[in-house]
Amino acid sequence: MSISQRDDHVLEIELNRPEQGNALTPVMADAITAGLRVLDPETRVVLIKAAGADFCTGRSAAMPAAGTRATALDLRRRISDPVLDFYQTLREMPVPFVTQVRGSANGVGCAIAALADVAVAADTARFQVPEMNHDIAPTLVMNALADRIPRAALARLVLTRDAVDAAEAKTLGLIGVVVADEALGAETERIVGQLAMNSVATVRAVKAFLSTAPETSFAARKELAALMNSVATAERFR
Repeated sequence: MSISQRDDHVLEIELNRPEQGNALTPVMADAITAGLRVLDPETRVVLIKAAGADFCTGRSAAMPAAGTRATALDLRRRISDPVLDFYQTLREMPVPFVTQVRGSANGVGCAIAALADVAVAADTARFQVPEMNHDIAPTLVMNALADRIPRAALARLVLTRDAVDAAEAKTLGLIGVVVADEALGAETERIVGQLAMNSVATVRAVKAFLSTAPETSFAARKELAALMNSVATAERFR
């Protein structure tokens, strides 16, 4: 995996375990979390993409070996809390978050795509929450998806375990943009490039509003919109 600060104020994260379907390891999740917690103040956008045919086919080595004795608290510390903290870091990053998705996005891969502000997917991409095939309750992924898609869509993904194609994923609200596979890189860079040309104040104001507005009343949103617009615009006149 690589994490690099590009010259155009884009933090680019590339999952790079193509032979393993870019399955996310605890070390990878920790590295991404650490990188996002010390975000360069000039960063305008974060891009997560992947090498190879698949975006991310799930988590690697998530469960203890058969025969392991562990309490519920042990399992929470080892399995639940780290990935929930990882999702929280993705959700709370202060600048726009873009994903580029091709191939399979399963489990944690589906969650990463859904947590993005703009998920750009190839028309051949497929999204799945297959944990119940292994008798695992996917509540961690469900927590990431719960405010992204309607309840019926979430229940369908989790209970049927069926993969959905990119077009249906967009209809469900799981992702934002679908393009032909051959156009995926160019469309992603177009979107990222537009954001990179904005000021830090503007992208942070928009992201803050997107993060906060759904949980506030109309009156609070009105004040929030005015405050954020004024603060971001004032940066032009310093």
